[in-house]
Amino acid sequence: MLKELYVENFGLIEQSTIHFLPGFNVLTGETGAGKSLIVDALGLIIGGRGSQDFIRSGADKLVLQGTFEGSFSQDLKNLLLEAGFSWEDDTLIIMRELARSGKNTCRINCRTVPLSFMKEVGKKLVNIHGQHEHVSLLEEETQLLLLDHYGGQEVLSWKEKAGAAYARIKDLRRQKEKWQAKTAGAAQKEDDLKFLMAEIEQADLTLGEDEQLEKERKMLQHSEKISMDSKMAYEKLYGGREKGAGDLINESVQLFQEIALLDEQAAGIFEKLNDLNFTLEDLVREIADYAGNVYSNPERLDEIELRLLLINKLKKKYGATIQDILTYYREAEEELAALAEEETDFKEIDASLHQAEESYQHICSHLSQLRHEAGQALSQAVTEELHQLHMKSAQFSVFVTEADDGRTGKDKVAFLVSPNVGEEMKPVIKIASGGELSRIMLGLKVILSQLDQIPTLIFDEIDSGLGGKAVYNVAEKLKTIARSCQVISVTHAPVIAAFADQHLKISKEEKEGRTFTVIRKLTGDQVVLELSRMLTGDQVSEVTLSQAKELLKMGNDGNDMLQI
Repeated sequence: MLKELYVENFGLIEQSTIHFLPGFNVLTGETGAGKSLIVDALGLIIGGRGSQDFIRSGADKLVLQGTFEGSFSQDLKNLLLEAGFSWEDDTLIIMRELARSGKNTCRINCRTVPLSFMKEVGKKLVNIHGQHEHVSLLEEETQLLLLDHYGGQEVLSWKEKAGAAYARIKDLRRQKEKWQAKTAGAAQKEDDLKFLMAEIEQADLTLGEDEQLEKERKMLQHSEKISMDSKMAYEKLYGGREKGAGDLINESVQLFQEIALLDEQAAGIFEKLNDLNFTLEDLVREIADYAGNVYSNPERLDEIELRLLLINKLKKKYGATIQDILTYYREAEEELAALAEEETDFKEIDASLHQAEESYQHICSHLSQLRHEAGQALSQAVTEELHQLHMKSAQFSVFVTEADDGRTGKDKVAFLVSPNVGEEMKPVIKIASGGELSRIMLGLKVILSQLDQIPTLIFDEIDSGLGGKAVYNVAEKLKTIARSCQVISVTHAPVIAAFADQHLKISKEEKEGRTFTVIRKLTGDQVVLELSRMLTGDQVSEVTLSQAKELLKMGNDGNDMLQI
């Protein structure tokens, strides 16, 4: 709860420390005294929009500090722990400074924090309900939150499941879209890969084949010359019509054979000539074989030319060598396999997406059923509260209808009301009477405050537009809410003020040519006097004082006041 609020140079407030108690606190004072300044100050403390216009004239900056104590909600503790905060005495001190220079400083427990974080913390500490606050509270999104909160842990659990299932669907859809974008030309790519692989397979290439074919082609292209020259070489060695080199060497062998018989020194020459003769005979036979195998084959040459043409065509497309072509083939094979694997992945993603969508629909169906049940219970409960708030003919209804898929499920909620007999049900936001709208909101808060984990509720003139016995009922309801949380109410109604556990009066005073807003705690006769002023203005009399005492007695007695 809010224990203390320090205000410095805020509007007409020069410096003031306001102490609040558990239960029901009221702020009263004449119009223009600055009651709403306190609400505005609290709004800034919990992260509201700041303005240099708030700074007191003549001051360089304003300073606001709120001290909160008590058992905070687990959500708030988790938020603070995640941000690195820790505390031992369950105390939070939130401070905000606004300077004319434009500097905006936010601190929690003396540590500087972003305004956005202060706002997140503030949402879990204080809830402000003013005359113009109804619009935000009655938006469809807020109404859905209120219904789910009322539905309890079962609804919230299934809502969480719906959020997780929806997030799963979104993730799988992103994966599917990413795959589709990545493989937009996959089918064409697959066809291209299969075509080139087939083209290379049909060629049935072998390493070194092109080099061998080039050699064979060269031989076939010059086969006549090769045949003629090899035969001529044969004849020059073997001899024909004339003696050849073989004949001459053979004659030399015979001559030196005879010489060796006459001179032993010639024996070495004879042996060498004899070896040369044998070698030449082998060479002549080899030349003869070679010349015999050389032939002209135009058909084979054509085959080679066509084969080399195909190989060169593949080289231009897939690589400079046969090795490069075969490497290209293997890479294409791997890419084709990867495409097939991706196709499998896509089928798995698509199957998972279909399963997730079915699961989401099942969850949403059950969640809708729970919301319809909670809506019926909330409708009855709010209707009963409205009857107690002197809207005897009012009927309140929570209308749950189907909506588009979302993190909160497939439902949208509208709060409908028929204030009087014979009137059709209309959205609460379209209720013309401010008093009726205030009572509807108050009825909701009475029911939901018991479930709410926010420790401090502020009502800024929520009784505006109400009169007669309805104000008594509002007072009782505020008192009821104050049993489960701290209530701070700005009011012009003496009946509501009479129910307060603490009464704070806001007044405007002049001193040394300056105007100041002053906040005082009232006790005893001071409370009676203020209630009397609220009843009749400045015309305080024994009668009004007596009425004020009676009001105060009824406020202290609680429900007995309803018998008046």
